[in-house]
Amino acid sequence: MRRFCAHLLLVGFSLCFIIGPIAVSDATTKKRIAVIYFEDHSRFDSPTGCGCVPGFIGSMFGTKKRWDLGAGFPKMLNRKLVETTVYEPVSEDELLDAMGFMELSRPILRKLDQAQRAELAKRLKADVLVMGDIRRFNQERLRANASRTLREGGREAQRGSASASYMAPVILRGSFHRVTVELNMKFYNASGSVVAEPRISTSGDHSYAGTKIASLEASVTEEGTNLTFGQTPDTQRANPRPIVKPTELNQIQFASAEYDRTLFGMVTNQALIKVVLALRDNVGPNFITPWESKTETPKKAQETAEKAAGKIVDGPIKGKIQYVDNENLDKIYISIGSNRDIAINQEFAVYTRGKPVRDLDTGEILTYLEKQVAVVAVSEILNDKISIFRVVEMTEDLKIGDVVREITADADASAQSDPEADAAEEEK
Repeated sequence: MRRFCAHLLLVGFSLCFIIGPIAVSDATTKKRIAVIYFEDHSRFDSPTGCGCVPGFIGSMFGTKKRWDLGAGFPKMLNRKLVETTVYEPVSEDELLDAMGFMELSRPILRKLDQAQRAELAKRLKADVLVMGDIRRFNQERLRANASRTLREGGREAQRGSASASYMAPVILRGSFHRVTVELNMKFYNASGSVVAEPRISTSGDHSYAGTKIASLEASVTEEGTNLTFGQTPDTQRANPRPIVKPTELNQIQFASAEYDRTLFGMVTNQALIKVVLALRDNVGPNFITPWESKTETPKKAQETAEKAAGKIVDGPIKGKIQYVDNENLDKIYISIGSNRDIAINQEFAVYTRGKPVRDLDTGEILTYLEKQVAVVAVSEILNDKISIFRVVEMTEDLKIGDVVREITADADASAQSDPEADAAEEEK
């Protein structure tokens, strides 16, 4: 019985030592970002819905939703931070608890000194404090309409012909909408010091040109061409248009899922994506965002200096698997490090030794074909020589020594097997 209890204790301690480092490793891969506030200086008329309809009209006709930019922008930015899987946003409840402990109100948050920011970051366990100033938020519109009546067959009808005459209205419509969002951001580190003050400016256009003859309507927008007959809801069109009409905007809640379908929402999301990219470039870590290609590394200012110092070699990035456990495919150690300017979430292809290529006369093996067996992505960059990868997709078990190479167009072409070599091998 004593021996059994001793074994249980030994297993328990072993699990603690194994699980503990893994938990710490997962926790340290994420940076906690606290979005403190967005101050609205855009002069946007938020109390009257979307600000596109005058207040007295909006109060008389239909319902309107209050567009509170100061409350909505932090929510939308936190969503973008969650999508990265690298940043962890501080929740609103955590922020309110810290404000209550420090006896801070919303207006006082805009006047914090460095010591107060440092204490707030400590309370929130935040690596970065984010504060924003909405400088511009508006939609401009230009519209033009023209119409005429199309008559056909009337002359033949007067002559007694069997042809019937018809008349149909022809309507030409055109519109152009532009939404602009400008933000002044400030990033502070855990000590309360300013890290960066990026200025974000984003605009988006939506143009529409259409011709309507009776119930048939043909239109062209940035989303494509639509041909509709009768009253077809916009959501059922082949290429739905973004919502731009003031009467429709006035019934949409700011920062809601439906708001993302508006031109306002599309441009707002693009601006907040730029904020996330600015965070990555100024406070790190270097990683591939969900809105970028998984096979391209983000550009860095120090790339030229690193190449001059000999740290980066021209050509595709290559390495080899140094350690792999096929029972735990989230911890693959590969000899590619920070000196190659790789990024978290960047994807690489894994190749193993395939069929041999033999000399036709002597039968001597000249080389081996490469066979792609997996796609892996960077999880953690340990140092300048090695990083931890995880499996994205896999067709065969991985082995120590398998070659890992950056995914490029040339690499994809060279990875394809030669049909003639395969046929020769099968004949052997």
